[in-house]
Amino acid sequence: MSSTLPALRPSNIYVSSLLAGTKWATSSLTYSFPTSSAHYGVSYGSSEPSNAFGTFLSAQQGAARTALKLYASVANLTFHEITETASQHADIRFARSNSPWTAWAYYPNDNDTGGDVWVNNTSRTYDAPRKGNYAYLTIAHEIGHALGLEHPHEGTAMPRNRDSMEYTIMSYRSHVGASMSSGYTNETWGYSQSLMMYDIAALQHLYGANYGTNSGNTVYAWTPTGRAYVNGSAVSVAGDNRIFQTLWDGGGIDTYDFRQYTTDLKINLNPGSWTLTSRSQLAKLDAGGKKLAAGNIANAFLYENDTRSLIEKALGGSGNDTITGNQGANTLRGNAGNDRLVGRSGDDVLVGGSGNDTLYGDSGADRLYGGSGADIFRFRAVSDSLSSARDTIKDFERGVDIIDLRSIDANTNVAGNQAFTFIGRAAFKGAAGELRFSDGLLSADVNGDAIADMQVNVARLTMLSKSDFYL
Repeated sequence: MSSTLPALRPSNIYVSSLLAGTKWATSSLTYSFPTSSAHYGVSYGSSEPSNAFGTFLSAQQGAARTALKLYASVANLTFHEITETASQHADIRFARSNSPWTAWAYYPNDNDTGGDVWVNNTSRTYDAPRKGNYAYLTIAHEIGHALGLEHPHEGTAMPRNRDSMEYTIMSYRSHVGASMSSGYTNETWGYSQSLMMYDIAALQHLYGANYGTNSGNTVYAWTPTGRAYVNGSAVSVAGDNRIFQTLWDGGGIDTYDFRQYTTDLKINLNPGSWTLTSRSQLAKLDAGGKKLAAGNIANAFLYENDTRSLIEKALGGSGNDTITGNQGANTLRGNAGNDRLVGRSGDDVLVGGSGNDTLYGDSGADRLYGGSGADIFRFRAVSDSLSSARDTIKDFERGVDIIDLRSIDANTNVAGNQAFTFIGRAAFKGAAGELRFSDGLLSADVNGDAIADMQVNVARLTMLSKSDFYL
């Protein structure tokens, strides 16, 4: 059996609140499914081996193996299955007993109980675990304890705005603000299908991050049926069309693909943010079905600000989608529908596709393609397209598309938000708020020094007029 160490607590209360105080000293752990109570010590724990001992059912063993793979995929951990004997004991042992009325597990410790998982042997509640149901969540939750995670309401508690299954499978609350007295209130297939964002962060604090998981260029695709694909290969899904998961990716140039959807998608690539595919796929978290999960797919947080785990690309569907990028170099494609694309920082490529789209490059040297339809290229700050990092509008169509500068104060010398004055091809005259276009380059002077503070390349055009702008 492996030894253990104290777990140092970080300053982040959301992560610290999930740490029990101990962790395994090694990243390579063994697990087993004991077949006899004799494999445990005589004065063991709470006498679980002598209270209707039972080996894990085949379905439970499969669920445990699947859940361990989830843990290994996000943290620097490996798990090796061994055969439990009187002389060979695994670090994490799975068995059934009537001692727990539901289930429990022991935190990492140097006694013979350390890491052991016990599930009730009388109730049939845990006999058929499958991703997305209560039985599967229970096994995954108990493995969390076996690795050093505790409930967020214990000790120094997690702030209530994140103490729920939406953010950690260690929570006793089905949704933010739920009471713990009534137990979980999720619908049958409305339980977390993965480790959630704070589980991943806590595990990585304890054991480090696994950047080998899907470290190449990976395409993650989802469908309205709940079926999901990784690089074209189908992966296991819940028993309904629900999608309720957090995704960790180890590296590469990765893509979220939602092209099968006709709903108005809300795609967000920022760490710790949620993507919404459709309300019909949101897990129902209370008995009346009124409390819905915060989203369908959450992005894991960065580990120690390492950007390898970012998702770089997103493909929208045929609805009116909103797609938001992150600090990386993103490629966002709206496809059909009237889409809203927001690049955020980084040198991004935004492609509206068909429909009347609105494109926000934000900071960085972005390439903007409106596609067909009446598109708006919106700039919200001078820093969105500096002279040293110009955006390029690749397909501006005069009389159809618009360049929107209304959010920018054209004259920083006076209070308020002033409008630009378009002066055509004329040179700056030293008046703040002048906007000119010449030789495919749009230039703006906001302080009156006759030097361009903001510049945007407009490809293929030699002339623009006031009607091409919202000033």
